Amino acid sequence: MGGVLPQGNDPAALLLVALIVVAVAVVAGTAIARNRRKFPRWLRSVIVRKRLDVIARDLYRMAEHVGRFSDSEPAAWQPFEHGLASMAAHQWQQAIGHFETAQSKAGGKQLTPLFNQTGVCYYMQGRLADAQQKFEESVRIAAQEDDAQGRISALNNIGVIRHEYGELDSALKYFKEAQAIARESDNRAAVALCLGNIGNILREKGELGPALRSLEDGLDLSRRAGDDEGVVSGLGGIGSVLRDRGESDKALERYAEAVETARKIDYKLGATIALCNIGNLYRDKGEPDRALKSHESSLALAHEIGYRLGVATELGNIGLALVSRRMLDRAVPYLAESIAFLLAAGVANGIRQGLYGLSRCDDSLGRERLQGLLKEAGLAEESITDTLDRIDLLRSRRPWQRDRQRNPFAPPAR
Repeated sequence: MGGVLPQGNDPAALLLVALIVVAVAVVAGTAIARNRRKFPRWLRSVIVRKRLDVIARDLYRMAEHVGRFSDSEPAAWQPFEHGLASMAAHQWQQAIGHFETAQSKAGGKQLTPLFNQTGVCYYMQGRLADAQQKFEESVRIAAQEDDAQGRISALNNIGVIRHEYGELDSALKYFKEAQAIARESDNRAAVALCLGNIGNILREKGELGPALRSLEDGLDLSRRAGDDEGVVSGLGGIGSVLRDRGESDKALERYAEAVETARKIDYKLGATIALCNIGNLYRDKGEPDRALKSHESSLALAHEIGYRLGVATELGNIGLALVSRRMLDRAVPYLAESIAFLLAAGVANGIRQGLYGLSRCDDSLGRERLQGLLKEAGLAEESITDTLDRIDLLRSRRPWQRDRQRNPFAPPAR
């Protein structure tokens, strides 16, 4: 009832099978080669979002709200005006003092812009928890006083804080709520601002098509509304989408246009972030000298305007660039300072990258030398121990680093 089993293998049959396998491999390889421009775009988008050798930072715009103080008492509007002047000069702590003086003399609807502007100052200082508290107060009062613009600004700004904490879905919810109110109020500049922030979130979530549409719509609205800062933001956001799609040359054009526009209107925050992205793009293109120069320019601007998150980001990027060039002794203090501030601020982006850079220094220099460099950088013993523990934890989650193998997302050392 059963068949007869073969007693051996036919050499001719084996040869035929081998030829078929080789033919299939050749055909598959040819197909992949022909589609190599399509495949890396999908893969590159994933890698860019997970890579550890650069710290990306896009321009999530804060919405300012000055309200109407013309009908208030001089005791309220004068310190408020002084606070706005201090903000224009990037003197954030001084501005906070003026706004707090005004708060003691103001009431009702006037408190909405006071809390909002105070929150913006805290954000620029990297004091995210304090900023969020002020924005939440601003939203509450704006709702009580039926202040649509106040609600738009504060809701958008809470979204920016949520993004910094890595809560992308929560941030998106706030941006969309602010956008809905802006559309109802027919406030084109506010709609454009929200569209830009929404586009940035969608890009980080990997939804590049919807992200590009949102950013392009926001850019068009900003141009029609005469909002030059919105134009800078839109150009930078589109550049980041193009970068994630693997279109480096087009991305560089958008970033360069953003820098040029920002410099024309003296929008130093916009120039700071665009220069950061240009530096990261030069890293991708294998041009470390130009990357380092761009990061150093961005760092100088961030220092000038007191943008602490920008300072920490660029300290980290310069440190990572130095690691890639095997200038490890120089890299450690940059990375250490960056990590310390980002940990204190509680942000989601940048800490792992900085620790990865220090882990590579640890691999090459040894633990004792790294400890000495961290001490020279001004870290207390407790902070040094915490940093080293975090490096070891990072390795434990990435098995290929336990054997001191390189992270696959990092470019080759130069």
